[in-house]
Amino acid sequence: MHNAPSVSYPVGRCAFQRRLYVCCVLCTSAVLFVWALNQSMHWVWVAAVVATGCGSIMGARALHQSGTLTWDGQVWCWHDQACAQEDALGEIQPILDLQKTLLLRWQPASDTLNGKHAWLWLGGEQSSTRWQDLRRAVYQRADIH
Repeated sequence: MHNAPSVSYPVGRCAFQRRLYVCCVLCTSAVLFVWALNQSMHWVWVAAVVATGCGSIMGARALHQSGTLTWDGQVWCWHDQACAQEDALGEIQPILDLQKTLLLRWQPASDTLNGKHAWLWLGGEQSSTRWQDLRRAVYQRADIH
């Protein structure tokens, strides 16, 4: 089996991720609004509003994640532009594939990073010329000798 070509792909600003985030926030807000109209405001409703607010903030932070995912033909490398950390080698696992959108689970190979995984949203609109190369690299299986 031949290795997939080397590719560097920008991560961040995925259109599908933004639409999914906006849809979730709007639906959750609508449910909370209807709940408030139909029942008196109780501590459970306040807890739901606080949880929704925290989730919305975490989701908004995830929308601003940016970096570069690189496949050199042998190993994956993640360069997170938001952090001032060194590039990290690791493995990816495809979680969701919608042809023009990928959700990948990033697992660093280094024990110094405490094995903290990350969720990477990649959209074909970021670099359509490299999208198919990225997909080939994601789905490449290692040769078994």
